[in-house]
Amino acid sequence: MNFQENNNFKEENNKLKQTISTNDSINSTSTKGSSNNSSLASLSNSYNNNNIFNFKFNNKEEYIKYNGDYINESYNNLLQEEYTMKIKPIYGYMASQSDINIKMRAILVDWLIEMHDKFNFKSQTLYQTIWLIDTYLSLKYIKRSNFQLLGLGCMYISCKFNEIFYPILKDCIEISDGAYTKEDLLNIEKDILKTINYNVLPPSKEDFYNIIAKAFEFGDKQYYLGKFFMENSLIDYNMIKYPSSVIAVACSYIVMKFFKIENYKKLYSTRIIYDKCPQKIIKDSARELCFLVKNLNNSEFKAIKKKYSSDKFFNVAQYCNDEI
Repeated sequence: MNFQENNNFKEENNKLKQTISTNDSINSTSTKGSSNNSSLASLSNSYNNNNIFNFKFNNKEEYIKYNGDYINESYNNLLQEEYTMKIKPIYGYMASQSDINIKMRAILVDWLIEMHDKFNFKSQTLYQTIWLIDTYLSLKYIKRSNFQLLGLGCMYISCKFNEIFYPILKDCIEISDGAYTKEDLLNIEKDILKTINYNVLPPSKEDFYNIIAKAFEFGDKQYYLGKFFMENSLIDYNMIKYPSSVIAVACSYIVMKFFKIENYKKLYSTRIIYDKCPQKIIKDSARELCFLVKNLNNSEFKAIKKKYSSDKFFNVAQYCNDEI
């Protein structure tokens, strides 16, 4: 895949960086609506009015940022929304895609992570982009020649939802080194939205992780180590089998074990993820994530490691090379 950086778009983003903070660390999590599905009434009731986390706010600004007393309700609603989603990625979809394969998906995701970092997009944009790709591919066949176009279309949609400044059609065409036309991008954008029935705002891994990181008072290095593992989960097709909440808890589990945070066993709470055996699924997903990170040096996908080897992210990629 060939691509080049658009200078005009880069200049706009540089102006943005001078006027607002671009630090993604522990962003505010919005309260999302929950389903009223009566068949889940008994399950929902077991989660309502339960304080999953005991929050201690340091100041009024922090209290407002995390929605005050509604943090637990926000987390519960995220869980309910994730559990009741009708349209979402289906693990195993690649078996129905005869013209693309798992490696091609990894190449596309690696390229999108590089674009995300280069243009300083928000973290939510990246997670939403990959979710859109996997959801679309779970529902519809795509030709190899249009695979990068799908990635561009999903990124374009995500940017519209999350970014103040985002690439215009011309920018996207130049990013792809002119492989597609404006009409191609507009058509794939319409097709994506129609295919997923305009369900474009699912609970993301980061939504769950930010609340957990705040609850257990992660420091900067701890926080970004978890984000490093979480972004690695995007590359591996096999991680689709785990819901976003499970990945978030697994990354938190790795962080807490690595830094010897003793209360990590609180992550086994059945109120934190929907599963009959949360301890096993957390350990299984954490084990797979650790395997991915251990093999980064032998991987051809370098975007995440390069990103998290910078001072901005406390060099956590290099930090865990010999110790994870």
